[in-house]
Amino acid sequence: MNKTIKLALKIVGGVLITCILLVVGVVGLFHTDWVQEKAAREATDILSEQLQTKVEVGRVSVSFFRQGISIEDLTVEDRQQRKILQMKELGISFDLWQFMRHEVYITKAYIRDLDAKIYIPATPADSVPNFRFVMEAIQRNNVDKKKETPDTTSKHKVTLDVGKVDFERIKISLNDTTQLSLGGLHLRKGRNGERTSRVENLSGAFVKKTKKGPVDHAFNIGSMEVKGRATLVDGKWTIPNGADVAIDDLTLITDNHKPRKNANKPKRGFFDAGHFDILAKLRLHLDSIGKDTVRATVISGDINDRGSGLHITDLACKIATNKQTALVNDFVVKMANTSVTFQRADIQLPSKKEGRKFSFKTSVIKGTTLLKDISRPFAPVLAKFTMPVSFQTLMSGNDEALYFRDIHVSTPKQQLKVDATGYITGLKDKYKLHVHFDVQRMSTTGKHAIDIINLFPLKRKFMMKQVDALGRIGYTGYFEVLWKREQFFGTLTSQVGNLGFQFYLDENNKFLVGKVQSDSLELGKAMDMPDLGKIAAKADFRFDISKPRTAEMRKRLGGKLPIGMINAEVAEAKYKKIKVRNVFAEIISNGAVADGNIVMKGKRMDVICGFSFTNTNEMRKTRIKPGVHFHGLSDEDRAAKEAAKAAKRAAKDSAKAVKQALKEERKALKAERKAERKALKEEQKLLRAELKAEKKAAKDSAKAARKAAKKAAKEAAKAAKAVQNQTTS
Repeated sequence: MNKTIKLALKIVGGVLITCILLVVGVVGLFHTDWVQEKAAREATDILSEQLQTKVEVGRVSVSFFRQGISIEDLTVEDRQQRKILQMKELGISFDLWQFMRHEVYITKAYIRDLDAKIYIPATPADSVPNFRFVMEAIQRNNVDKKKETPDTTSKHKVTLDVGKVDFERIKISLNDTTQLSLGGLHLRKGRNGERTSRVENLSGAFVKKTKKGPVDHAFNIGSMEVKGRATLVDGKWTIPNGADVAIDDLTLITDNHKPRKNANKPKRGFFDAGHFDILAKLRLHLDSIGKDTVRATVISGDINDRGSGLHITDLACKIATNKQTALVNDFVVKMANTSVTFQRADIQLPSKKEGRKFSFKTSVIKGTTLLKDISRPFAPVLAKFTMPVSFQTLMSGNDEALYFRDIHVSTPKQQLKVDATGYITGLKDKYKLHVHFDVQRMSTTGKHAIDIINLFPLKRKFMMKQVDALGRIGYTGYFEVLWKREQFFGTLTSQVGNLGFQFYLDENNKFLVGKVQSDSLELGKAMDMPDLGKIAAKADFRFDISKPRTAEMRKRLGGKLPIGMINAEVAEAKYKKIKVRNVFAEIISNGAVADGNIVMKGKRMDVICGFSFTNTNEMRKTRIKPGVHFHGLSDEDRAAKEAAKAAKRAAKDSAKAVKQALKEERKALKAERKAERKALKEEQKLLRAELKAEKKAAKDSAKAARKAAKKAAKEAAKAAKAVQNQTTS
């Protein structure tokens, strides 16, 4: 019996030893160079046959100890014998024990030193993309598998999971112009199922073709890390608890190979989309991602355009978007001394296919700012604007126009207050650009107005003393900005009287041209001339605002006065104790000296008064030369008088023609403004109708809900009463 047992043990032991030796031999055989080289040749032949092109595989390694497969030195050519893919190493490690339980768990996957070159023709008629043969091979392989595989359902479901992924040194080029490189991509799965993804040094370059020429774009993401737990449900990835995204050292550089827009234009800001140099970092939280929807929260953002100086120090908002619309909530953007917020913005996303245009509307936008924050990028003239300003408005618009309602602007102590509405149209064409703002109310003081003027870098500041004398200043009217023209209309109120005005800046010819009128203006108080009382007058003026012409005149004559002329018609005025009516005045200034003439005409004689001054702040020193001119005592005088009358008549006819031309121009402008106000009114009417419909719908819905609730309560009471009756019976 003992011999039998010993014999059985020897046999079993021998079998076990033989099995172990066989397994060790097979494993060892797989690890030999001969088997590895044969596997590489087989892989090369299979891939070449499947892709029908040249494929080279340097080495294939199968390791049972590491439970993995690796491929080294893989090269694939396209049909034009160009190398479409070169890869130094690809490897996959997996858990065999889980594989036996129909669970594919890839413990590690990696790709190192991959270089792909893709070519896509400009038009489909030229040729086909060089990677088309790969797609065709995959489709062909899928069709063959469907033919060979019997139509049976597996009893076991295979699940796939990945623990660790490392991609290092990846380069992709498109048509030799667009370059994309990746320093590293690392995916990790934690014990609690949370996944962490980290991208390092993702950079790219491409050329964007525009109507004004090609623009080079280059970007780089220093690092991007995503933490979250993603789940695959019905073929769609979901994020049950959201995911945190951190992006650092994001750079974007654009170059249109043209001078910056502000080149040789010192008054223009540095902002230029053709020359971006942006450095940014962002913190996001992805709330959910669907097939067509994304919900995310921008926790913080720092965006700095180093080229223009536009620096957003903080950005935060909530975004919910689909293919048709986007909703932005709790928006906050901050700069060094600026903060802008709004609660909600509804955006309609454009779609050429569905005939949908971009549009948006916001809730009340509120903010505070020091305008110097935007001086370098947009307006260097605001560089010294350290006066805090608060503002709020409602905003809407589309890709061609912006509309502003309920604009309120003020300084902290209410020294300046502005209430206005306005719009900007023609955004796509600078020649059609039209900025229009209606000022319902503007109020400030002369001293505060001087403080504001002093913030501008003006070499010469005229009539500051007169501005101070105005006291409390108010303004109602409107202003417009057109191509090479800015125009202003309205009424200025002050403590020395009211003044109606209209003037425009002719940017083509560099002149300031306009008219003013007043029924009762205490000009003496404003000009520091105590002997001059109230006047009722109207005047035309024209001033030269050309820097080269003004500089030339200053060089020859010096002086501190503006260069131009004023023609005035005084209906009534008082000088000392003398009252005058129907007085005509003319002032001509060459920049150094202003010479004026005042003429009061009579039947037999004209009272003439000449004067001159060199400084508007020293009007008390004005030199006045009175005189008298008697009418026609001789034939020569009569002839001269007739000639003067003829000249006056000609001048009057000429002035009348000019006045008629200006009248026609104002009429055309008035008709245009009327049409624009009508369009704006119609839009506001539509908005009010929409709001009314929404309120009515909400009211009807609430009424229906109350009615349904009342009916339900009644039915419940009825049922309760029935139950009570049954219980009683």
